[in-house]
Amino acid sequence: MEIIIGKTSGFCHGVKNAVIKAKEELEQSKEKVYCLGELVHNKDVIITLQKKGLIFIDKLEEAKGKTIIRAHGTTKETYKKAKELKLELKDLTCPKVLKIHDIAEEYSKNGYYIFLVGIKNHPETIGNFSFCGENSSLIENICDLEQEVTKFQKTKIKKLF
Repeated sequence: MEIIIGKTSGFCHGVKNAVIKAKEELEQSKEKVYCLGELVHNKDVIITLQKKGLIFIDKLEEAKGKTIIRAHGTTKETYKKAKELKLELKDLTCPKVLKIHDIAEEYSKNGYYIFLVGIKNHPETIGNFSFCGENSSLIENICDLEQEVTKFQKTKIKKLF
């Protein structure tokens, strides 16, 4: 049997970049390096990075030095908290995810109501939603739709994104 691997198989650009840069940080740093959440969704990569010394944490307060922001990004509040804690961040968020943050924040500031569709407990969705502002709804499935549309209608906002 012949196995043919597709030309586009493997990690996306954002994940590749995050893994490469995390390895570089580990090689160059003389101090411990932390990562807020798992860098990527791949257990083999996570185990490899742990063996190289990367310390995965769940809360920013657990960091005691340079802290990597995972490929899926983080919340707007995390960036503020890192400044308060005077932590050095190495932001390895995928550039496409960062673009979504910028777009969501821009539309929010310009008076739009934002509907974001995604998996509610996924790190990328949580991060993206934090940039949507107060006038926004997160829809995970069809069951959420009626309630969130009603919430939108009550705001009387005429611009929708």
